[in-house]
Parts: sequence; C-alpha cells; structure tokens
Amino acid sequence: MSDLSKNEDSDDPLSKLNNLRKRLERNSRSPDEKDDPPDTKEDNDSTAIEEYLTSRLQQIGEITPETKEYKGLRTGNGWDSDRIIEQGYKIEPIALKRAADIAISSNRRLAERIISKLHEKQETRLIGEPTVEFVPIWKIRGFRECYYLRTNSYRVKVKEDVVGVEVEGKSRDLILERKHSRFIPTTIVERLQRLSGFLSSESKYFLINNVTELAKTKTDAELVITWNGKKLNLDDELLLTSWRPKKIFDESDLKVRGAKMVVREPSISKENLLEEFRTQVIRMPERFKQILSSRLQIVEFRRIYIPLIRVALQKGLVPHEIVINGSSGQIADKETLQMLN
Repeated sequence: MSDLSKNEDSDDPLSKLNNLRKRLERNSRSPDEKDDPPDTKEDNDSTAIEEYLTSRLQQIGEITPETKEYKGLRTGNGWDSDRIIEQGYKIEPIALKRAADIAISSNRRLAERIISKLHEKQETRLIGEPTVEFVPIWKIRGFRECYYLRTNSYRVKVKEDVVGVEVEGKSRDLILERKHSRFIPTTIVERLQRLSGFLSSESKYFLINNVTELAKTKTDAELVITWNGKKLNLDDELLLTSWRPKKIFDESDLKVRGAKMVVREPSISKENLLEEFRTQVIRMPERFKQILSSRLQIVEFRRIYIPLIRVALQKGLVPHEIVINGSSGQIADKETLQMLN
C-alpha cells in the first residue's frame, strides 16, 4: 500500500484534512500550471508549504485571543524587499512647443481681461528653457494567501423517525427544534403550541463539537502611493498614468531634449512602501487556533514618473510660471498639484 493510501486510511482527522486539501489543490490547478517546470520558484514555495503543514498539523495547541500572534511559515517575495524587482516607467510628456503654446495661450486669456481695462498691450514671452519635473509614484499589486487552523461545531440534521445516533462509537444527544411561521407573533404561536401544536413543526439534530478545520484565505490588493507617502485611489492613478507609459531602465532615460530636467527625490523607502502594502493586504482571520503558513506575493512593483512641465513667462516686468500636466497637456489644476506636491 502506498504512503498516500496509508495516510488516507488514517483515523487522524488532521491528516485527513491535509490530504483533502492536497487533492483539492491538485484538481483545481489549471493545465498550464500542471505543465510548469518543477524547479520554478512557485513550486518551491508550494513544496515548502506542504512540508511545513505536514510537520505542524500534529503540534496544535489552543491560543487565547489575547495572545494570538502572526506566526507560521512565510513564503513569497513580499517579506523581503531585496527579492522584489522594481520596474521603472515614465509617462511620455507632450512636446515642449505644445506646452509653451498652451502656457502662453492660457496666460493671454487671463491677461486680456486686465489689458482691456488698462488699454495697453504687452507681448507675453518665454523666459529660458521649460523645466520638465518628473515626480515618482509607485503602483504595487499582489496577494496574501494564508493557511490556518480553527475549531468549529457542526449541526447535523436527522430524519423524523430517528430516536438515537452513534458517531465514531459515541452516542450523540438529539436536540429537538421547533419552527413556526415568522409572520405570526411569538406569544400567539406559543399559546397555540401549548394547546395543539398548531402552526409548528419539529426537526431533530445533533452537534459535533471541537472539530478542527484547515482553512485557507486569499486577499488581493493594490496600492498607489506618491513620492512622499500620500495614497492615491485608482481613479487618480488612471488619470496620471493612462497616457503613453514607457518602460525605462535608469534616470538617463528621463532626459527631454530642449528642456531642463528635474527628478523629485522620494522621501519614502522601498521597505516602507512594502510595509504600507502589507498593512493593507494582511488581515488576521476572525477566528483561528494557529496560523500555519502565509504567502505574500508581489506581482507588480512599478515606479512611475509623472511629468510636470514648468514654463516661465514674462509680460512686462512681472515674471511668472505656468505648470502643465505633461501627460494630459492641460494646465495642472489644484487637485493634480496637491497629489504630486
């Protein structure tokens, strides 16, 4: 008899739960996953989880709610920032000539109202080269998968003619349950039941207590955060990054011909970014005995540079600056500047 058959014949409920989980996972895997090479990182993580679960299922002790801690085998790349490869992207800015035209046109519309009152006209002119300021934001996407143990009780209904039940050599007490229509007040129903059992029905069940369950939970999450730790919603991220993203490999790829370039330095570290993501994706189960394993996998970690084009103008003796959203080609509004400043 094979080892698998021996395990399946075991009377140990924890072993049976473990074997059942293995069969369900094998059956739920897609054909592509079944054909994956055995030496991939995914397979190594899965093997580690299997071995750990097998060794720990026999060593479970009840943990009080006051002393519950996040313990267990940790797999996946999300626990160690050194294992995560950061990919760089930039949003390709609009042409500088177009940005200058937008700035001058916007300034002219504003000034024309004033000029019409003063009855004097002055030409708006550019002062020096425009400045393209690249502001980094991060997009992190991944999931957390957790195996844990919990206790539970099962309520098993029996037929009306059953007067006794024995499970695994032990007698179980039958419990009588009365049901009545929810549309009739309880006080009236109780009086009728005392008289004739009118509008009532009875069912029988027994309880199986202290059942140990092996459970699994999976949470997907996505985090978009700015250079200084400000969280953005998905609508904001779409507004800033939907136009012409381009992969880059270092800061030299950010150069724009005919413009000064400034790259905003981040004030949040890679580890702090990951900690923010862990806070968002990791949720302790509501009820558990012990955490057996936790997999935290980062599937996307992007640094995206958003361009702001600063155009210096002068009309008469007064210089001023117009800020253009380099991705949309519009004057940067208050909300955009608040997101990126």
